[in-house]
Amino acid sequence: MTILEEIAEKRQLLRASKSGHIYREGGLVIVPDSTAFRRILAIGDIHGNWQRFLSLWHHVPYDPQEDLLVFLGDYIDRGAYSAEVLQMVMKLAEKSPHVITLTGNHEAMMMHYFQDHSIREPMDMSHGWLRSGGQATFESLARVYQSDPGIYHRLLEFVLSLDHLAAVGEEYIFTHAGFLPQKSYEEQVDDMLWIRTEFYEEYTGRETVVIGHTPVQYFDETRHHPLLFRNHIIDCDTGSYLPGGRISCLNVKKMTCWQSEPDDLCQDDRNG
Repeated sequence: MTILEEIAEKRQLLRASKSGHIYREGGLVIVPDSTAFRRILAIGDIHGNWQRFLSLWHHVPYDPQEDLLVFLGDYIDRGAYSAEVLQMVMKLAEKSPHVITLTGNHEAMMMHYFQDHSIREPMDMSHGWLRSGGQATFESLARVYQSDPGIYHRLLEFVLSLDHLAAVGEEYIFTHAGFLPQKSYEEQVDDMLWIRTEFYEEYTGRETVVIGHTPVQYFDETRHHPLLFRNHIIDCDTGSYLPGGRISCLNVKKMTCWQSEPDDLCQDDRNG
């Protein structure tokens, strides 16, 4: 059974049971009815850029009772305040069941590092995570560990709990990087954190798939707003760590967005 067939089957079972709850199992999240929410909001890669994240959040009129909020992963690395970003996202998730927190490849690299290393040890610079921006995250987490080890361990537990893919109604799918349409969910849990070209070229589904992972500047170096592909893929990674980059929050129902800095190329939705 392909991943899209699995999603359709689980969604049908939930609807038959008349359950309006968000279903979570093994990193897969199913929200049966997209109309249950006024807004469906997706926030792209943050990469430890605390000030840009706060700048974005200041403009988003988020209502935890009426809105569904989806984070697309890559909260950490490259920026100096990864621990602060993780704490804020964790608190938002703890306050509302309508917050979906997906994992990114950078969170996966971090957890792989800490399987064999400790925050109390010197950094092992031979590890790929530290060479991919993880050094800034290690230093950020070390500051937290020194001030409050309990919060440090809660952050690691939170990262371990992150989901991989969320399907909302029959219209939307959210994941960090994409997926292979002809494979099952279990066959490609890791691929969903790293995939690029295969997904862009092979996806032909009718659901809109909202992703991060690849900065839109990869396709057009002058671009700073979410990119809609012809095959219903939306890239919300707007280069949070790049010079002049931004962090974006997309209102997927209206195709409008808020950003961490004014951007006349992307409609600034102040009313939602």
